Amino acid sequence: MDRFSLFPTPLFVFDVPDTEELNRELENQLLLEAQAGQGIQRSNVGGWHSTPNLAQRPEPCFHALMELMVEHVRHVVDRLGRDAALPPVPRYRCGLQSWAMILRDGDYVMPHDHGDCHFSTVYYVDAGDPVRASGKLTFVDPRQGRRPIPERELFPSNFTVDPRSSALVIFPGWLQHYVHPYRGERPRISISANVVLELSAQ
Repeated sequence: MDRFSLFPTPLFVFDVPDTEELNRELENQLLLEAQAGQGIQRSNVGGWHSTPNLAQRPEPCFHALMELMVEHVRHVVDRLGRDAALPPVPRYRCGLQSWAMILRDGDYVMPHDHGDCHFSTVYYVDAGDPVRASGKLTFVDPRQGRRPIPERELFPSNFTVDPRSSALVIFPGWLQHYVHPYRGERPRISISANVVLELSAQ
């Protein structure tokens, strides 16, 4: 018998060590900016959404986080290439568009995707209060027309990631996702990025 796992969708969650000081710097910077401005509206319902320019910002904390994200995305691409037995390729140059989001009690994010990039990332500066089912990140199976098998959840239609501080989630940009309503007193602070890979000239 031959068995194949068709059309896999890779999703990686890294627990990034030694980020406590970086998280404090990011949190202080973002909370001050949220107090000073209303932010923008995208897929968020409530909450504060920064302008998507963090990858171009001069502050060292943003620069350090962008380098961290790029390093992990390159690791993911290399790992997937090795798993597929593909030959190595020259080093990629990564283009980033990045933004922050602060959710408070009752805020959530509607289903959406980032289909115009190769990978998307979410980094949790502060996952907020650990309230049951609060602020969870859920990914939706993009395949349609599923008829469930009675009493057998063989092909689940979604997958949920529990947010935790200093975790970095990496997934294909086309994968639809949303955030459950956050219930907590402490702000839930995350920074996301869209990553486009280009072959480096070097």
